Amino acid sequence: MLVVCIMTGVQLVERRYTIRETWLQSLPKDVVIRFVVGTATITKEDHRLLEKENAQHGDLMFLPDLHDSYGSLTEKLLHMFKWLDKHANFQYVLKADDDTFIRLDALMRELKTKPRKKFYWGFFDGRAHVHRAGKWSEPEFLLCDRYLPYALGGGYVVSSDLVHFVAMNAPVLKRYHAEDVSLGTWLAAIDVKREHDPRFDTEYKSRGCRNVYLVTHKQTMQDMRSKYQQLKATGKMCAKEEQYRLSYVYNWEKLPTECCERTEGVP
Repeated sequence: MLVVCIMTGVQLVERRYTIRETWLQSLPKDVVIRFVVGTATITKEDHRLLEKENAQHGDLMFLPDLHDSYGSLTEKLLHMFKWLDKHANFQYVLKADDDTFIRLDALMRELKTKPRKKFYWGFFDGRAHVHRAGKWSEPEFLLCDRYLPYALGGGYVVSSDLVHFVAMNAPVLKRYHAEDVSLGTWLAAIDVKREHDPRFDTEYKSRGCRNVYLVTHKQTMQDMRSKYQQLKATGKMCAKEEQYRLSYVYNWEKLPTECCERTEGVP
């Protein structure tokens, strides 16, 4: 039903093992995990180590035509979608980073109630100004002075038909620096069911720890181990619930610049 694709790097072995030893321990039977790695320019020794790791765990996705780097994340997403469209039989894909903690049991219960087609689920932003300088600069984003509504990249779900659309149109899609911005832009012209969910804690830094969260980004390896141990011991993810910043419910009836008012009472 679900393929979880975790963007990772060749050398980030410890992060992968931390994920395997924490939130992947109770893997639902209808979920497949793939750690996604570009292997185009890696050394023979790195390739040997990755092959050894994959022989042990069987959960790596090799992208042999991709040079893996921070600057190639959008290209990596496209290669990943093309691989899935060609090789996998699935209903949804959850894209995550290797510093993301996911409550797969709760997320799967939710997914069984969601639309099967044209579905795009995550924490959306519609008012973000286009970065013109710095690490996240987008000098070629000329459509508007703000990004089109997109689900933040720490974790989002798309249905298989949208994966197919992106994979088939990859040759003509404009690549932007940020893969989440790119996906939101590519899907802007499609009749898509966008579902904003505050339980996806995927902003530039975590909003804290709430037991209702399905996806929590910006986690250290120690954070992941602590959350997993709490879940095992108490059935709750947080030793103490904390909210560092207010969240919002996206208002789709307003213009994107007015979409996202942070208010009390939203997870």
